Amino acid sequence: MADWRIEYDILDREVANAALSKNARFVAAKWRRDNSLDRDVIVFKIQRTVPAGEQTRYKKFIGMTQRNPIITPLPVAVRRHAGHILGKDLTAFKLAKLHKTDEDYILLGYQKANDYSQFHFGAGEASIIEMVTRIEAADNEALILIEEIENGLHPVATERMVEYLIGAAERKRLQVIFTTHSEYALKKLPPEAIWACIDGEAYQGRLSIDSLRAITGGGEKERVIFVEDDFAVDWVEDILRQYDMKALAATEIHAAGGYPYLISVAEHHNKNPSISKRAIAVVDGDQPIAASGKILKLPGEIPESEVYGYISENAQSLSSLVQQRCQCPNLSQDEIVKAIKKAEIDTTDPHLIFRTLGECLGFMSEIVVRRGMISIYDERNKSSVQSLAKSLVAFVRDDN
Repeated sequence: MADWRIEYDILDREVANAALSKNARFVAAKWRRDNSLDRDVIVFKIQRTVPAGEQTRYKKFIGMTQRNPIITPLPVAVRRHAGHILGKDLTAFKLAKLHKTDEDYILLGYQKANDYSQFHFGAGEASIIEMVTRIEAADNEALILIEEIENGLHPVATERMVEYLIGAAERKRLQVIFTTHSEYALKKLPPEAIWACIDGEAYQGRLSIDSLRAITGGGEKERVIFVEDDFAVDWVEDILRQYDMKALAATEIHAAGGYPYLISVAEHHNKNPSISKRAIAVVDGDQPIAASGKILKLPGEIPESEVYGYISENAQSLSSLVQQRCQCPNLSQDEIVKAIKKAEIDTTDPHLIFRTLGECLGFMSEIVVRRGMISIYDERNKSSVQSLAKSLVAFVRDDN
C-alpha cells in the first residue's frame, strides 16, 4: 500500500453545515489520518461464519451450565428482524453471559423440546443473529461494513438480509457497505448503490455475473454487446434474430447498467489486451451522445415508449398479432385493443407499461408481453430498426 491515499467527504453537523474533506495516507507502513472524527463503525469480518467451537473467544463458555450463567431473552427487535431473515421463530432464543458486565455472549437456541447452544448452530444462523444484534445496538449514523454478506447463507436469506439492511439504513440513518459475489445480494439494490471493481477500476451500476465474465473475457462467443437494461437486451436480441440468426448465435448481449456506465464497461473490455473478442455499447435513444462506430443507439427516445407507442397507434391492425404473440387467444381483438389503450392511460411510468398490459390481458407474464410486442415492432416497423440492425450485423461480422 506504499503511497496509497484515500480522500473522502463526511458530514458532521456539530462541526460544519457543509461536507468536510478528509484524507488518509499510508506512510512509513502505517495509516495516517488528518483530524479523524468520531463515528460508530461496526465491522463484520468473514470469520463471523467460523463455527463457535473453532473460535477462541467461545472456549470460556464450555461447561458454562455449571457456572450459573446470566441468561436473557433476545431483544424484541432482534427476534423480529433476524427471525424474518432466517424464516424461523426466535421467541425462545436467548443470550448467555458469564458475568453481567461481559461484552461477550453465546447464543442459546430452542427447537421443539430441546435447548442447544451456539456450539450447535449453523454458521449462517449465528452470523445473522449476531449482525442484527450489533446493528440494532449501533448508534444512529453508524458505518456498517460487511465482508461477503452471502457467506453461509441460503439465497433467500441473503435477499432478506439486504432488505433488512435497507430498512435499517432508512430507520437509523446508517451507511452500509458490503462486498459480495452473489447476485442475490444485489437484487433489492438500485443500480447507483452497486459498484463493481474490474482490474483496479470501479464501475457504478448493475452488472450481472454474466456481464462481468464478458468484461473480463470469460464468455464463450465472438462478440459482446452491452446495453442498459433487460428491455434493451430483449430488443437487441430480437433485432439480430430477425435480421441475422448467425450473428445472434455469435453474440453475447448483457445489461450493464445505465448510461454512461455501460460506455465505460465497453471501453474497458476493448482496452483489455488479454481479450480478443470486441464489444460495443447500445444506449437508449434519449441519451445525450451521438452514435459512432463503438456506440449505437436504439430507435426513438425511451425504448419502452417507442415500442408501445407504435403498437398503440396501430392497435386495430396489429391486434391479431398481439393476440398471438402475447398468448391470449381467449380475448377478442376488440378486447385486446381496449386493453392496450387502458394500460397506456393507467401507466405513468413507461418502464412499467408492459407489466400493466400483462395484467389487462388476463395477468399474462410481463416478459411474454414485452417480448411479443418487441417482435411485432421489429417485424412491422422495419424502417425504424433497419439502420441499427445493419450496424449490429456489421459489428458482429467484422473480422477486424
